[in-house]
Amino acid sequence: MLIMDSQATSRIEPAPHGLTGRYRVRVFRPVLKEATRLCPRVRDYFELRAQALKLRFWPDHHVEQPNGHVLDLDWSWIKALPGMEVGELRMDDVIGGHDNLRAIFFVGDPEVRAPLPIIWIVALLQKKRQEFTTHQIELFRARRTLVIERFYNLREFV
Repeated sequence: MLIMDSQATSRIEPAPHGLTGRYRVRVFRPVLKEATRLCPRVRDYFELRAQALKLRFWPDHHVEQPNGHVLDLDWSWIKALPGMEVGELRMDDVIGGHDNLRAIFFVGDPEVRAPLPIIWIVALLQKKRQEFTTHQIELFRARRTLVIERFYNLREFV
């Protein structure tokens, strides 16, 4: 987010802390391993990062709809995890030779700001069938629980 000086419109100043958007996007540690396994080339890895960072512009208000658009990416809440604020971000681009990539994200507590609320990427996968497997759903639920325990209940993040 850029702040423009009202008296001198040619002067643009960055937002505090150099952050843009409404949310910080953080990656849960196991996702880094999943990303390097899917895309061993650095170029593809950074393309994944760029796609996931579009979640910075997630709407401020609580999103009730089952799906929607964030910039040029599609998303939907995971139906097997109702009310848990866990969704999937569909990446339509072919990255690293993989199509149909999904970033599973969790919208953290909006009241906790350090300096912005956080959207957590809790899984990254190439979706091969329409529905998620039971194992994948349990993995998403467990990682969401770990994020809440480590970073919200213990307040160890900055």
